[in-house]
Amino acid sequence: MKTLRKILGQSPWVVGLGVGAALMALAGGSIKMVAAQTPVAASVVAATPKVADSPEKRLAALRKKTLRDEDFVESEQNNRDPFRSYLGLFVDKGVERDRRVAALFDKFALEELALIAVVSGDANPRAMFRDPSGMGQTVRKGDYISRVAARVTKILSDRVIVELTETTGTGEPRVLEKAILVNPDETP
Repeated sequence: MKTLRKILGQSPWVVGLGVGAALMALAGGSIKMVAAQTPVAASVVAATPKVADSPEKRLAALRKKTLRDEDFVESEQNNRDPFRSYLGLFVDKGVERDRRVAALFDKFALEELALIAVVSGDANPRAMFRDPSGMGQTVRKGDYISRVAARVTKILSDRVIVELTETTGTGEPRVLEKAILVNPDETP
């Protein structure tokens, strides 16, 4: 710091602006251009006397400078938040990734599956579905079935209630409940 003060004429405000500004001044650049990036630094540059003045006069002028509330107000144009993440600017928000869960019978539509049996005598009821190729599999409450990943919410003695999420025309998700009956062709 002492070396910089000797080179720059004992100017404490130049050293206070930072090494980058001091090096720019050494290279023949303008310190005011660097210092005017923030309102506080711009007011310090404006209140700083010419280089021809003595160091005592410069210090006295800096001490007389009164800071206002406007000098500390944060704005997008003058101050940049060093903790703000700018990664969100580079993410394409228009394309929403399709969230998929592991589902049983994920190759078939919900309408193609047939509920062929329900075991409801214990605490964990199960239901058995059959796909169009004749392959059967049991499901429990909380399992996902079909291509639309419908979640099994209730298993009753004669039906299974599934919950599926569809997207409306406005792009908002809507939750629907659908009942699948055991042997719907038979009428009671």
